[in-house]
Amino acid sequence: MRKEFNNLVALLQKEPYSNEVAIAIQKLENKIDEVEKRIECAVRSAKEVKNSISKYTQRVDDQESFVMTVDSHDSIQNSSDDVIIALDLNEDMCIKDNWYNLFTQLQPIAVGKVEYEFPEEVYTIGNADNTEIIGDVYESDFTKLLDLGMLICESDSAFPNGGNKANYVVRKNEFIIVVKNRQIDLSKVPIKREVFMTFESSWGEITCDKCGNVIEVTGDEEYRGERNYLFDIAKIDLVEYEKFLNSIDQELDHDSDDILSVGFWKKDNTYNEADKGWRKNMFSPENDEDEAPTMLCQDEEKHDAVKNIIAKLKEIEVDGETMEYILDQVGMIDQVAKQLGLVNF
Repeated sequence: MRKEFNNLVALLQKEPYSNEVAIAIQKLENKIDEVEKRIECAVRSAKEVKNSISKYTQRVDDQESFVMTVDSHDSIQNSSDDVIIALDLNEDMCIKDNWYNLFTQLQPIAVGKVEYEFPEEVYTIGNADNTEIIGDVYESDFTKLLDLGMLICESDSAFPNGGNKANYVVRKNEFIIVVKNRQIDLSKVPIKREVFMTFESSWGEITCDKCGNVIEVTGDEEYRGERNYLFDIAKIDLVEYEKFLNSIDQELDHDSDDILSVGFWKKDNTYNEADKGWRKNMFSPENDEDEAPTMLCQDEEKHDAVKNIIAKLKEIEVDGETMEYILDQVGMIDQVAKQLGLVNF
């Protein structure tokens, strides 16, 4: 049926045809769509009947007696009724209840926070008195509808007064069906991602969204025979980056930074850590109090542990006697005495 319909439309398009013919074609296409979906409902319902019956097939083949469960009986009966309902063109239950989610009606694009990457310019169409938006169509479809004389532009003297929903309306409400069948399907339109941060490099720049997903890389893919590694990055580790910033009393914002400041995942799922040396040089002021005071503290984790110990000792207001006890417990009394030039305590 669909093939024959497409052949008919192709034949009719060889010559100009009236609005009445265009509407008739649209109604026929809509009915074919409905019938195809009804058949799909019937097929799926029939499969449910088969699945319920299959539970008892082997017992029947073996001529065994059995008791059918209530659930199986109800499934067979209900699914059988559904087949009849789906194939009855005068019964609209399957459409109203949107069986198997096959009869979803596309709605006009609602104004909201989500932005889309439309492949063409989008035109919003109102009903004949411009009191209701009936759909949004691409420029290519908009042009066809104009050529067919189905639309009125705001600059036209026939444009209705009073309503203010759209800049373009259908000439007659009979044409609404044609517009609705050209409604843009947002499930097939990619969502525009907003740039959250930009990271710079001598290789170029890379932008990401608020989740760290890379949006765009600016720069040459290759320089002097070497591949630009920015093009291999899939996601910026903004979670770790924010924790780092918070640790130095800074907040994650929409500003830019150097790519060396963050960790990231490559497209092959390997992880590249942030350059800790770069972070220290860029985020630590000169003569920083956190500069490693000893060889042991040059290890960042051990330095953090030492700072935590000192903080605890200050918190309990440790006295000399207790400190001597601590040094004795860690076997450091003689070492400390030697370093201080003391014979004993």
